[in-house]
Amino acid sequence: MPELSRLLQSMMHKPSPIRQIMKMASQKNIVNMGLDPEEVISYGGGWVGHHAPEEFREAYREIGESREAFHDSGKYSPTLGFPECRQAIAAMERELFGVELEEDNIIVGQSSTQLTHDVLVTVANPGDAILLLDPTYANYMGQIDMALAGSRLLKMPVLDPDTWEYIPEPQDTLDGFVELVEKERPRLVIVPSPDNPSSQVMPQEMVAAMMEVCRERDMLMVIDHAYKTQVFGERPDYFSWSPNDYPHLVTIHSNSKWCRGLGRRLGWIEAHPHIVDGMERTQQCSILCPDTLHQMAMTAYLERSLADGSLRDYIEKSRRAYHRAAQVTVTEIRHHLDMPHLTPQGGLYTLMKVGEDGDAFVKRVLQNTGVLFIPGRGFGDTLAQGVRISYGPHVENTEVIREGFERVAAYLG
Repeated sequence: MPELSRLLQSMMHKPSPIRQIMKMASQKNIVNMGLDPEEVISYGGGWVGHHAPEEFREAYREIGESREAFHDSGKYSPTLGFPECRQAIAAMERELFGVELEEDNIIVGQSSTQLTHDVLVTVANPGDAILLLDPTYANYMGQIDMALAGSRLLKMPVLDPDTWEYIPEPQDTLDGFVELVEKERPRLVIVPSPDNPSSQVMPQEMVAAMMEVCRERDMLMVIDHAYKTQVFGERPDYFSWSPNDYPHLVTIHSNSKWCRGLGRRLGWIEAHPHIVDGMERTQQCSILCPDTLHQMAMTAYLERSLADGSLRDYIEKSRRAYHRAAQVTVTEIRHHLDMPHLTPQGGLYTLMKVGEDGDAFVKRVLQNTGVLFIPGRGFGDTLAQGVRISYGPHVENTEVIREGFERVAAYLG
């Protein structure tokens, strides 16, 4: 058989945590373990369970029912995305978050995953050091390996594995960041906020101090805002930062989480026009252009829902629903298991310390209860004894969350 590339051979010996998560939750794996897929309760999914806005569905229906509109949806889009789509996104960011943007601050892409890869290619070089948090989103590691051959991954711990506190000593964490930057000279730091897997929101003072370090050393801060609409408390000021005021800032966005567009792939980058220009050239070689149909529907929906106020109402209703699901999850952990855990500040997850190897715990619990958690190790060394728990898929039926913890408690005694 023809050989795969050396890069792929190397990566296949280091299985992607995302792939492992999806494999563990697959129906085939569940059946092979002797379990009934219909009886399994999964806290493994990194997806949202609420329904998309009906007005958004209507926008797709209108395109499908019009012969000419559907014909137009098959044409090429500009590499940057249609101007009207970029303008609608800028209007949404101004209306909902107070971000001052122009069309030339935005490039639309296939998804936040693709755009993250293209950002890395655009602003960094093979062999550069890239700084990540520990724990952090598991897919970043493989993306960096794929985009930047020979790059060095630096990890900054933000969770104390003993006390299970997130950034317990902010000044110590910031000092560690400065020390790493001065010693290793990373090209960029990636900060998801709200975070996956911890659902914590990085404090304003921490991000502001890190941003100043980035400015002084001409490195980039990439903030992944996948869960931006799902902040349960007051949003920090950096959620409103404009890349025109902070040229060393790049933010990553998608419609996956806020309107349940996980499979209708569409994302965008907000950055200084200089970086957007570079991204255009990169994207010409990766996807050529973003999806036209999704842009047409997104533009029509945003223009209408911003004008009549329904977008703000929809996002607020969804935010409250996820906050309720998070509260149910934390209450059930305390009542049934009494294990160390984090209180979500946004997003879809919490982290729980199980007091043993997380991989072994997950397999044992799944086999004996039909309840699936996700091992923490794939998200960072700090989670060797942790699991990620997702309440996202069960937001519209929180009784499932309660039942799962009752099963686990009965098994663990």
